[in-house]
Amino acid sequence: MNVYDFDNTIYHGESTLDYYFFCVKHHPRLIRFVFVVVYELIRYKMCLVSEDELMSLCEKYVRSFLDDCPDSLVLAEKFWDKNIKKIKPFYYALHNENDVIISASFGFMLRPVMEKLGISEMVSSEVDLETGEISRLCFRSNKKKLFDELYGGKIENFYTDSLNDVLLLEYAENAFIVKGDRIERWKNNAK
Repeated sequence: MNVYDFDNTIYHGESTLDYYFFCVKHHPRLIRFVFVVVYELIRYKMCLVSEDELMSLCEKYVRSFLDDCPDSLVLAEKFWDKNIKKIKPFYYALHNENDVIISASFGFMLRPVMEKLGISEMVSSEVDLETGEISRLCFRSNKKKLFDELYGGKIENFYTDSLNDVLLLEYAENAFIVKGDRIERWKNNAK
């Protein structure tokens, strides 16, 4: 089984940030969150935010985002019509029907691209679009926990851009760090 982180791994960039700015074009009122979004994304990428802090931030802002963006599902479809081109070429070369995508991004935003890529298996953060309640945060140690709960078994190859995923890097038989379009072996436990 091949498991892929999504942002900056198979997608060139941060899809949540790109989606946010795409939504701002349709709902300019969302610009009021720009500082928080960019600042917290930087902290996330630098591994400076804890799971509890991220959950607290999401709970604080997601409901307001959804209230200001009631067509978030429609915009997700339109976003991926435009941004599918940002999927990195290496992914198309490695694609298997049993691939699993694991991402801190919200599932409602990723489902349209999963369908376009022919991927049926995904572990992501989840939010109720009606209530704004977060039912699952797929971040750092939760990624491995959620993967184990949903799939169990062994990861043959794991690809990520971030040491936020160190538990999955250590768990996989073969682990790879993706830097831009370069893939570097992180380790190989295969006997």
